[in-house]
Amino acid sequence: MKYHFVYRKGWLGNPCGLVLFKNRYHLFFLCNPESPRFGPLCWGHAVSDDLISWEELPLALSPDLACEDGYGCRSGSAIEADGKIWLFYNSVSGDGSETISCAWSEDGIIFTKNENNPILKSPFEGSGVKFRDPFVFRYGGSFRMTVGAGVSGIAKVLLYESADLLSWEYKGELLSDPKYGSVIESPELFEVDGRWVFMIQSEKHMPTKVLFAGGEFDGSRFIFDDEFDQFFPVDTGDEFLNPVTFSDKEGRRILISWLFSTKMSGSAAFSCPREIFYDLSDRLVMLPVHEIRDCCVNESRFVSYDDGRLSVRFEGRTLFSKAYASLPELTVLEDVGMVELFIDGGRENISMFIC
Repeated sequence: MKYHFVYRKGWLGNPCGLVLFKNRYHLFFLCNPESPRFGPLCWGHAVSDDLISWEELPLALSPDLACEDGYGCRSGSAIEADGKIWLFYNSVSGDGSETISCAWSEDGIIFTKNENNPILKSPFEGSGVKFRDPFVFRYGGSFRMTVGAGVSGIAKVLLYESADLLSWEYKGELLSDPKYGSVIESPELFEVDGRWVFMIQSEKHMPTKVLFAGGEFDGSRFIFDDEFDQFFPVDTGDEFLNPVTFSDKEGRRILISWLFSTKMSGSAAFSCPREIFYDLSDRLVMLPVHEIRDCCVNESRFVSYDDGRLSVRFEGRTLFSKAYASLPELTVLEDVGMVELFIDGGRENISMFIC
């Protein structure tokens, strides 16, 4: 693939962090380097100068039976602070309990796990408690962390605060609602054009799993722009999962997601890097970064509009079909075995494997 990262050594999971460090982009991701199947999870690592061509580096994190993460280093996030890359991840111990651990690197290659891991345990007790996917970001002169959680079948997002990235204070719940399932994953809070965006992955399709909300964040609470209809999708494809975001050297908010297809024999790759912004109609939209936008087309051999329906087809099979009153504005990125479709200036996106 030309525009999409693919891990060729083993099983590729979702992205775990994007960070700009010493003028290079660092991408971290879940992987099983020993097998093309899900298994004990490590953090893979790749670097890029342009967000398109990636060079793989040695693994950043591997499970260690002597640590709390002996049964997996799972999803999390990355941040640059104090001249280091800090990694925060969901550590899984032998009894299946989920905690939060951290590691850091001064050279961007060799990572040292905190000797006092885990740094956080769930504030809830009991069997079936879920506590995962830490996302760390700056707020004012300190740091905040969102954590996806679930207790007694109720999905939650928890908030923590820290001054030094090692000691964290629980600030309460940003969200708690069973309509999102038993757990929320990949929660992120970030700013776009000076406004706060809350991104989550629901366990249920509503109508998609990955959802966005606009609002205000005061360091402790998120106040939704629309309290009655809080979240909305931007990408409506079934294969768009577990996105991560970061601010690049130009100040753009860039998103990369996991594209995973059960229909195509478990095919997995990462989406093209996308810029998130508000359009002139005050809608949150996503489009490919300008570095590859010139490689997109307005007409594709895989995309057609007939009898009021927009369809994606490959070798006679209809992979997507949806009614539109008129032909929408289309931006299509084609790559080997994959199509990413951006509709009406990125107001709706559909990402899919076609073979």
